[in-house]
Amino acid sequence: FLMNAEGNQVFTFLSRVMGSDLRVSYVGHVTFLIQTNGINILTDPVWSDIVSPVSFAGPRRVKSPGIKFVDLPPIDVVWVSHNHYDHLDLETIDLLWKKHKPRIITPLGNDSIIRKYNSDIEAEAYDWGDKVVINEQINFHIEPMQHWSARGLFDKNKALWAALNIETKSGNIYFIGDSGYGEGRYFKKAKKKF
Repeated sequence: FLMNAEGNQVFTFLSRVMGSDLRVSYVGHVTFLIQTNGINILTDPVWSDIVSPVSFAGPRRVKSPGIKFVDLPPIDVVWVSHNHYDHLDLETIDLLWKKHKPRIITPLGNDSIIRKYNSDIEAEAYDWGDKVVINEQINFHIEPMQHWSARGLFDKNKALWAALNIETKSGNIYFIGDSGYGEGRYFKKAKKKF
């Protein structure tokens, strides 16, 4: 913490967290900043005030993001778990792309939604069971999860959803996004696998 001119404590972010140290900062809903091994990862980033097919109506943010967008450190990787509006915020993805040019990783079909919004954005799409090498210390494992997808009336389950296991040298980080527990089969499989 630092003190600002008014004498209030202000939280400051490390640009990078090196080695096996881990820092996870909560932004809101399921948006987290994960910092480890010199890499900054954002999960399901949402900074919009309303997440909806229309900008004037829909679920409104109740609390301000835990981190202001302008205060973000350099973002290297963005993970988008599925296409629901409260997880795939195209405005935020566009802002991140313009400011940071992160590697955007998402399950199959969500890349098309992102590129339809801005064809300059490079998004990588993967299937359940795929492994994505981020660097020598970090791998992403795209894993099945009980959920569904849709952004409109006629695209139900036309894009994939997934959980993410972030494999690091110092341990695994399991990010679910959204899920129903069901009988817990996906959770149990992930525990056994990782």
